[in-house]
Amino acid sequence: MLGSCSLPSSLRRLSCELVWLLCVLQVSAILFFYARSLDPPSASDQDQQENMAEKTQERPAEPPRGEEAGESGDKAQKSGGNEVESRDKAQKPGEKAEESGEKAEESGGNEVESGEKAQKPGEKAEESGEKAQKPGENAEESGENAQKPEEKAEESGEKAQKPGEKAEVSGEKAEVSGEKAEVSGEKAEESGEKAQKPGGNEVEPGEKKLQECPKISPLLMGPLRVEFSSPVKEELIKKENPRLQPGGRFRPKDCVAQQKVAIIIPFRNREEHLKYWLYYLHPILQRQQLDYGVYVINQDGDATFNRAKLLNVGYTEALKEYDYDCFVFSDVDLIPMDDRNTYRCFSQPRHLSVSVDKFGFKLPYIECFGGVSSMSKDQFLKINGFPNNYWGWGGEDDDIFNRVTSKGMTISRPSGEIGKCRMIRHSRDKKNEPNPQRFHRITHTKETMSSDGISSLSYSLVKTEKLDLYTWISVDLGGP
Repeated sequence: MLGSCSLPSSLRRLSCELVWLLCVLQVSAILFFYARSLDPPSASDQDQQENMAEKTQERPAEPPRGEEAGESGDKAQKSGGNEVESRDKAQKPGEKAEESGEKAEESGGNEVESGEKAQKPGEKAEESGEKAQKPGENAEESGENAQKPEEKAEESGEKAQKPGEKAEVSGEKAEVSGEKAEVSGEKAEESGEKAQKPGGNEVEPGEKKLQECPKISPLLMGPLRVEFSSPVKEELIKKENPRLQPGGRFRPKDCVAQQKVAIIIPFRNREEHLKYWLYYLHPILQRQQLDYGVYVINQDGDATFNRAKLLNVGYTEALKEYDYDCFVFSDVDLIPMDDRNTYRCFSQPRHLSVSVDKFGFKLPYIECFGGVSSMSKDQFLKINGFPNNYWGWGGEDDDIFNRVTSKGMTISRPSGEIGKCRMIRHSRDKKNEPNPQRFHRITHTKETMSSDGISSLSYSLVKTEKLDLYTWISVDLGGP
């Protein structure tokens, strides 16, 4: 019986192999699960775990009304790039949060990837159910998830471009306005330069033409206080006359002067007297609304002084600069005491220094025409200017009086009150002694006036200089 129950050797060997195989499989399974427990979970396992965790979580609270679409994952923003990284899908109020498993990024512009389409930098990208925002822009809910991302991206791109287009148009308009402003400024500067040119009456197209100044200026003050107790500095004169142009030129800015007046001053070695004259006369002449220039005619060298010839030189040199129509011939030591005594020309030659303090404010004699006088260009040429052969003091003013009356003209004068003047006291200049021939020459004025005057003037120009307060002209007159 025992022999019959024993298994054949082949079967026994097969059973042993099966047992060994089972043991090997069991050991392999144990090692596999042990190694699996030591390795980190894979992404799929992690996703499954997270899904299981989310399913077990409670439904999230509904965000406040009007709140921008949020993200349940982590959200990082850059100030210049607005980089958004989300691991969960954005939620709408009242809906269950779903996982998107994708990242929205913005690089340089607002590039957002929703897992469906990447937007170009600068365009406003939207995920399904939300919009990616720039700082300061208003977020709008998409309202429906059925809208295609491409359509949203296009609409957002168009909206984003419109403000830029408006900004560009505004910038272009601003640039055009700036160019117009610059052109207007250039025109204004050109007009200002033209307005500053003494004597010119240029008017730009469209600019209002100035009216003629009234015959009697409304700026006059009447009687003035004139004194010479304190010395005057040129800096003070410049400061008090800021509208003077180089060469002592001036013209009114609100109206066109009725006359263009050249003030001629015969001069030599009277610097202090000249400062007083400039100090008092510039404000007076400006209030009289004159278009004027001051010319100081200096006799160069040490020859005998010749006042009348210097006046002829002043007339000639002034006309080289400007078309003057009136000439005022003034001694440097006479200052008017009333600005109503206007330094301009009249229908007849004008004697302006009528009442001088030196003579008790009275006219010394009826034929007196010295000190300060005025003549128009026509009147001056009619008498052939002044005589050139009066060397030394005296006689030339009486000769001029004879010339005027011999041509049928009369001497006009202001009233004694308005024509008051003060004279700066001084001793007689060297090389200006009384002319011993003056009485003889006066009696022959009619015979000599046609050949002795502006028509026979000769001199040598030494120097011309435009200073702040006057034009300096130095000449060599020769000698007797």
